[in-house]
Amino acid sequence: MITFTVRATLRAPIIRRGFVTLDALLMAVLGRGDVSDLLRCEDGLYFASAGTVAAGTPQQTASFVASMRPEHSPQWLDVVAPNTANADIGFAEGAKGRGRLNDLRVGLSRQREGGNVINAYRAQASTEIEWYATGRPEEVLAALKDVPFIGKRRTAGYGEVSRWVVTPGDLDGVSGYLDEPLRPVPVDRWKLGGDWIAVEAAWKAPYWDVRNRAKCFVPFIS
Repeated sequence: MITFTVRATLRAPIIRRGFVTLDALLMAVLGRGDVSDLLRCEDGLYFASAGTVAAGTPQQTASFVASMRPEHSPQWLDVVAPNTANADIGFAEGAKGRGRLNDLRVGLSRQREGGNVINAYRAQASTEIEWYATGRPEEVLAALKDVPFIGKRRTAGYGEVSRWVVTPGDLDGVSGYLDEPLRPVPVDRWKLGGDWIAVEAAWKAPYWDVRNRAKCFVPFIS
């Protein structure tokens, strides 16, 4: 395994949530939770950096509206209020298990109050995003070369990729030129010192599992 750099050329602004490490990207693309055949991995820690864009990259707000109105979804109309006075009496006859006796149905005014929800994201108008890693570059490129979009809100056109390139590199995917963390690394596994601030972060897959969170040194994400 060797050190290398992965670069994606972007046609559209990208929306990132979290660190978007190269190992997590490959897991999502390949649909599996282990990519140690492609990237160096030691006790769950992949030598694969977070995705980085150029410092000072312009940003914009991307807002999307999600309708949360129960009145538009008939199956929601039997939503009941929890902990009502007769919650332990049993189910009302003919209610098909959707409500207990004397529980309160959601009225029209409450349904309308659900309203639309606006979700706002931070989109970065970068032309490139890079990762640093140790592994098998040709196989990594083969896995990524046909991926057309990355990041959040891909169906809305964000994060469109026009080209993937892999080149030789000097960084191992864990630490940078100034011995700074390039990805979340647990404090007790960081051997390079430095005045870094520890935060709670997911450091190994599956990243959604709270058991994989710990006090880590993390990269600065612009």
